[in-house]
This record gives sequence, C-alpha cells and structure tokens, in this order.
Amino acid sequence: MKSAHSLILLACIALLTACAGGSTKPAETDGRLQVQEISILKLDSLQAALPTAILIDVRSDEEWAAGHLAGASYVSFDWDHRLDSLKALPENRPVLVYCEAGGRSGVITEELRILGHPYIVDLIGGMEAWSENERPVVFDAPVALP
Repeated sequence: MKSAHSLILLACIALLTACAGGSTKPAETDGRLQVQEISILKLDSLQAALPTAILIDVRSDEEWAAGHLAGASYVSFDWDHRLDSLKALPENRPVLVYCEAGGRSGVITEELRILGHPYIVDLIGGMEAWSENERPVVFDAPVALP
C-alpha cells in the first residue's frame, strides 16, 4: 500500500512540476519517496492533487500570530517536544512543510525523513515568497494534527 501511495504522490508531483514549470530537487530513494522540494506558490495545485495532505507551519509563535496559510497545522520549530508531534503524524498522508524562508522547513523535513515518513514536501520560499506574491494569509487557530 505504501508503494502505491508513493507512486501516486510522485506522479502528482511530477505532473505539477511539468505543468507549472520550475524545478524540484530529485527525490532520494531507498525504497520509499523522500523529501521533494516544491515552490510554495504551487500550493493550491499541490493540495488539489493531494487532498489528504497535512500542511504544517514550523515558524515561531510570533510568526504564526502574524498570519499563516489557511488550513495549516502548527508545530513550532522551537518546541522541545516537536519530534513527538512529528512521530505521531500518520504515514499514509503526505506532509507539506513551510516556514518563513525555507531554512527551518528543511530541518523539519529532514527530521521527518529520518523518522521514516514516506511522503514529505518542503514548500520552498516559505511565507516570504507567499507574501511577496500577495497571497492570502489567515489568523485563525491551527488545524489539529491528526
């Protein structure tokens, strides 16, 4: 079942990349899909292709409060217990991770990879790119992690 989900996710990502232009970092493979890097500006298409994906904001409390993406869950990069939150994520759902500019999301996606999560996307550009392109932000409570 995991390999079928991996193939579907890989096909969706390849299709989105081909249709939207731009490049992604090639997946590292060791029998399962690893971290994909995709522009945060392709989020709408990515979420349409992966409706069960979990969107996670990993910025600070102050950055979260200043506005975030609709439908995002929240796991602060600064939390001592963040690994416990990451370990609890269901492996049958893709995880889309973003931060302010891309540094912290890269660390979190690598942690997810080491933990063995098979479906990870690092949303490159983060909130900086999102805001520069005048995309909408919300101020509501985070979506509870599954």
